[in-house]
Amino acid sequence: MATVYAGNSGRVYRYVSETWSSIRNNSTGSSASDSLGSNTQAVRVFHTSGRGGDTFQINRSFFYFDTSGITGTLSDATLKIYGLTNGTADIIAVKSDAFGGDGGTALSTADYNNLDFSTAYSAELATWSTSGYNDITLNATALTDMKNNDAFIVCVIEHDHDYADSAPSGAAYNVGMFYHDYSGTSRDPYIDYTVSTGPVMGKVNSVTDGNIDKVNNQRNAVELGKINGITDTD
Repeated sequence: MATVYAGNSGRVYRYVSETWSSIRNNSTGSSASDSLGSNTQAVRVFHTSGRGGDTFQINRSFFYFDTSGITGTLSDATLKIYGLTNGTADIIAVKSDAFGGDGGTALSTADYNNLDFSTAYSAELATWSTSGYNDITLNATALTDMKNNDAFIVCVIEHDHDYADSAPSGAAYNVGMFYHDYSGTSRDPYIDYTVSTGPVMGKVNSVTDGNIDKVNNQRNAVELGKINGITDTD
């Protein structure tokens, strides 16, 4: 088991009176920060209605990991995020190209929609601890991207409305979390991963040797039978 810590992380949100489709698919957020130690509304979907119409809010969290040192095939990986305060939203991790796509750019409001809804990196996580690490099991697509790309960037979003594209009605769903800028590393986001090992050569050789012995024994028996048959006939 090996570990890689987030090199950058933060939140982008959009909060405005507009339609659900407009806020979910907008290219620009209202505010962005990658210098947060933590936030109680790191992932959020919110709706309220009034005389001025509908007001929605969507908060999305982004995480950058330097995976240039990962070159082997991975058998498993788990994104671990320390929770805080709110735990009312189901979440999911999806692919992102925020932080300039390579981790070299600060998180900006333009990163609000720099995520790929069609490329999930995990299944839905329906429970959220507010006082410990939450384990988000990364899928095969994520494992391949960790191996093949120097930058692995994840966006964590609310599942039932943001990911599913289903407008909430008069409610708020939130989870709080800690980011990489939290003092120390005891609550920093990180990924635990395992690099696959190839077949043990001894086992391969023993099987090969055994098969060769069997083939040779069978061949020798056949040849001996032929010789004996000729001898008997003569």
